[in-house]
Amino acid sequence: MFRIRDLLAVAALAVASVYAAPAPAETIVDEWANIKVPAPPELKPVTLEPKTTAILVMDLVKQTCNSERRPRCVASIPKIEKLIAAARAQGVVLIFTTVPPVPIADTLPAVAPKGNEPVVVAFVDKFTLGDKDTGFEKMLKDKGITSVVAVGTAAHGAVLYTASAAALRGFNVIVPVDGMSGDGQIAYDEQAVAYILTHAPIVSPKITLTTIDMIKF
Repeated sequence: MFRIRDLLAVAALAVASVYAAPAPAETIVDEWANIKVPAPPELKPVTLEPKTTAILVMDLVKQTCNSERRPRCVASIPKIEKLIAAARAQGVVLIFTTVPPVPIADTLPAVAPKGNEPVVVAFVDKFTLGDKDTGFEKMLKDKGITSVVAVGTAAHGAVLYTASAAALRGFNVIVPVDGMSGDGQIAYDEQAVAYILTHAPIVSPKITLTTIDMIKF
């Protein structure tokens, strides 16, 4: 009899263990301090065809690209200026953007549009403004553009959203990591964007990370 009671107790414990409520899974916030930073994505050299490439220079206006708000943006200006000069020398299409209601005239002089270079006004996704099409996609297709180089600020705003939107529309997207900038002194915004652009479903196969010095025309 003792053995039967003992076996019944063991069986009861086994059943209880099977049907017991599982321990609640920890959230990303709970695990935040223990997350290991993934390996950096590969930066690849890129050679672009000038006739089918557009350089998109986004939101480098004095209101946000300044030493107080985005010092890393200010630091990126010389390299972006170099890219713009190389593109102009090769006849590459340059397209500049700003956000409403900031005028394009507030773009920092070193990276400002010249002559009749086109301008797109939109928030983080340069293909749309509210529920309206900005005409950006038509502009690219009318010019025979198949590759877009995206630089500017913010990394976690215009660069992330517009690069993703361009990839979803079938364009090849090149993002120089030294041509995008986030808020403050730290680079976490840029690190997160670099990871997302190279790991997100659907868009990542169309996106290449590089540096400005690794781009050739």
